[in-house]
Amino acid sequence: MIEIKKVIACETVKEEIKAMAPPELDLEFLEYGLHRVPHQLQKKLQERINETPDKFDHILLGYGLCSHGTLGLNCQDKKLVIPRVHDCIALLLGSRERYNKEFFGEPGTIYLSRGWIEYGGDPLTQFEDYTRRVGKENALWVMEQEYRNYKRVAYIKTPGLENHDYYVDYARRVADFINLELEIIEGSTGLLQKLVSGNWDHDFLILEPGRMVIRENLF
Repeated sequence: MIEIKKVIACETVKEEIKAMAPPELDLEFLEYGLHRVPHQLQKKLQERINETPDKFDHILLGYGLCSHGTLGLNCQDKKLVIPRVHDCIALLLGSRERYNKEFFGEPGTIYLSRGWIEYGGDPLTQFEDYTRRVGKENALWVMEQEYRNYKRVAYIKTPGLENHDYYVDYARRVADFINLELEIIEGSTGLLQKLVSGNWDHDFLILEPGRMVIRENLF
């Protein structure tokens, strides 16, 4: 019996997933800004899970814990599969171990990727938004306060995607704007590949129908 799977993921990993997903896999991407308000992310995800047609056997989530935005999710008639990671940065780095190494080795890091830049998750876009709302002088002050304890900007270069030069140049502009060094780090599609291929090992939480996502199961 062929199992039919659906992916619900953040648009920040859209291009990575599209590049490797088999053609029969149903893909849906939710807006990036939901991660800023975890309870709204949880609400939206639960709505999309509940509205998934009966023909699907599994729902694969392209999310991690995401500031607790995935806690409490459940599906009554399908299995849920979710990577055991904190957020999409770990998905782009390829493992929770790699994420922990980067996080503890360089804790003051602003991470950028193709998806984060495309969908406005970067300090330059943030500055433009602040400027529209409070004026340039106040926006500069807010940015200085917000990023004064950071040490570097890291662009995650994901294998298999094109046009990295454009995004690296943009990341360099971001780094120059907030007076930080830019570092290019190699990403990995390993975890996302396992998610979409069904090769779910200890890096994934697989919930039977009716079970709920809790932190203790993810970590």
